[in-house]
Amino acid sequence: EATTAAIVAAVATAEVAKAPLVVAVGSKNPVKVNAVRAGFAAAFPLTALEVVAYDIPSGVSDQPWGEAETRQGALNRAENCLGAHCLGHGGAMPDFAVGVEGGVAECSLSSLHPGTPGLDSCTECFAFLAVMRSPASEAGVAWGVARTGSFALPPRLAALVKSGVELGDADDRVFGDSGSKRKGGTVGKLTRGLVDRTAYYEHAMHLALAPFVHGEEFPGLYDAGE
Repeated sequence: EATTAAIVAAVATAEVAKAPLVVAVGSKNPVKVNAVRAGFAAAFPLTALEVVAYDIPSGVSDQPWGEAETRQGALNRAENCLGAHCLGHGGAMPDFAVGVEGGVAECSLSSLHPGTPGLDSCTECFAFLAVMRSPASEAGVAWGVARTGSFALPPRLAALVKSGVELGDADDRVFGDSGSKRKGGTVGKLTRGLVDRTAYYEHAMHLALAPFVHGEEFPGLYDAGE
């Protein structure tokens, strides 16, 4: 048993000693970077990580509206930070590039569910995470895209956002804080800390990584047409 344990420990040490998995993130917001790091660490526990953050424009509105624009922002951030990493590392690509983008959308619950009393329209908050596997990888470029859960914004926050105020700035105004989006975020404020912004992103990070965590035990699992 001691010998078996030693072998297992040696294998684990050898795995960690391999070249690190390089992950580029299209934001320097510590909340987003920490969520990406935690997601990859959980998905690849025996692999050393090198997470590199880049201040990358999303290519969409400062406050995206609707799923399509929000998703596009995440995709843009992933693609653009891959390019930024290549420029800064002599053309060497990261193993993965990640974009995280938060957005809002109108949801008319009363119209969708007319038979249920007490429902009204609301402004929902959510985020998309896009993970791009490097085109230079052996398996080639591939994407994993996932959406967080959503929650309704209180009318005071929703009104500010509709008037053109970015959600993080609206949080600061309503809650008398500063730099909310770099801390617990809207979700942290509204749940009184039960869910902070890092944890909120992290579960979607796990989902976006699903296409990349299966080995040879399920060959072709994510191949198109299978």
